[in-house]
Amino acid sequence: MHDEIDEIDTYFASRGEITEGEAVKMEHIMMEKVSINPERRKLLRTVGVFGKTEKQLKEESGLTDFFFKFHMDFLLKEGLLKLDDEIYRLTDMGISLHDSVC
Repeated sequence: MHDEIDEIDTYFASRGEITEGEAVKMEHIMMEKVSINPERRKLLRTVGVFGKTEKQLKEESGLTDFFFKFHMDFLLKEGLLKLDDEIYRLTDMGISLHDSVC
């Protein structure tokens, strides 16, 4: 089997690493996605500086299991929250976003 290289492969190969400007733009887009969503802001506020367990967050947020998982997956994937010993905590980026939008 012969691997063919097409225009899309060439395009992505030529892109290389993202620039600092692109990284900042991507971070701003992600922060906007968090800040305009009231459920995500509420989750960040609820976690706060001391952290919360999943049970506490579910109870205090009032979200259904589906939406809780949806928003928590987003916040974890984007690096705003981390899970330490079954307690959700804000990361450094999460703290800065918490301070600016909550």
